[in-house]
Amino acid sequence: MFEDVQTTFRKLTFGEDAASGARLLVATMGVLLAALTLVFLFMPAYAVPVFVAFAVVTGVGWVTHQATVARLLTLVATVSTVLTVAFITYFLFASAFPAFVEHGRGLLIVPVENGHTRWFFWLDAVFPASESTWNPAADVYSLVPTIWATVIVTIIAGSVAGPLGLFGALFIAEIASDRMRELIKPGVEVLAGIPSIVYGFIGFQVLNGFIQTSFLDDGASFLIAGIVVGVMALPTVVSVAEDALSSVPGSMRDGSIAMGATRWQTMKSISVPAAFSGISAAVILGLGRAIGETMAVAAIMAAGVGLANPLFDVFDASATLTSLIATQYGSASESTLEVLFVAGVLLFAIVATMSVVSRYIEQRMRRKLEGGQ
Repeated sequence: MFEDVQTTFRKLTFGEDAASGARLLVATMGVLLAALTLVFLFMPAYAVPVFVAFAVVTGVGWVTHQATVARLLTLVATVSTVLTVAFITYFLFASAFPAFVEHGRGLLIVPVENGHTRWFFWLDAVFPASESTWNPAADVYSLVPTIWATVIVTIIAGSVAGPLGLFGALFIAEIASDRMRELIKPGVEVLAGIPSIVYGFIGFQVLNGFIQTSFLDDGASFLIAGIVVGVMALPTVVSVAEDALSSVPGSMRDGSIAMGATRWQTMKSISVPAAFSGISAAVILGLGRAIGETMAVAAIMAAGVGLANPLFDVFDASATLTSLIATQYGSASESTLEVLFVAGVLLFAIVATMSVVSRYIEQRMRRKLEGGQ
């Protein structure tokens, strides 16, 4: 088994065959990489000279043994990415662990008003109940209001990004001409490049006044935050859904049209059902961005921690998990900071799960279109 591992490592680093010069080059680059890592961790002041030495050796190797250097660099990049994700995950969970140990179920305190719980899921039978849900001075931390606020904002965002993203993807993939598609698709993707704080500022300035005038409301609310985050998720939904619709074989559309179906009937009965898995993955990825959005929500709704009254009041306001972290960490005590890491763990778990589910749905769609089960 050790020989198999050694052979695999040799193939990954050197390829099928490599000259002695290539082996010496890889060994030198490996030593410099190890030295760079150690120097960066323990003596950062000397990191630049070591990095320059590594860059020079890499440049020389690129000229003399390009294939070997390219193979080694791709291997290093892959391993670095995996290690970075692993370290971030470990640090996040390790930082949140003390809060789990200290507060336990207290992180999910059910709010009480006038001696009665307003929470209709009967969670007060499982979790503690209290009139105070977020009071760092009294060492009371409940993430229930922020979780509920995140749910409301995500539902509103999904209601915006889902239908608009689907119809936009249908237009680009099925209706628009090639020239129009070349103009529209990059334009939609440009939306993803606009900073989230700009979205939040525009949403607060434009939608805030409209809500105050049209609905006689104070303004900043779940509704505004959900609409803005839904618009921010549109590029993801449109792009992934359009790719799914474009992957539907043209013969399926041609057969439908040959049977006398109109273009709309073909889209409704052929394209959308065939690409439904990909469209679902697009919506899930869009919701993943909506859940993880921070600055736009914080700019619109940097409110205190509390439940909406009534619970489904979209014109109420409260901090979400992301905006709680953004607005609290600057002045947080050590205990509060640990609870904020718990909020980060929740977000990490939710978004990671949604990404895995969307990936599974995409693979299932690909197998289906290729004739698999």
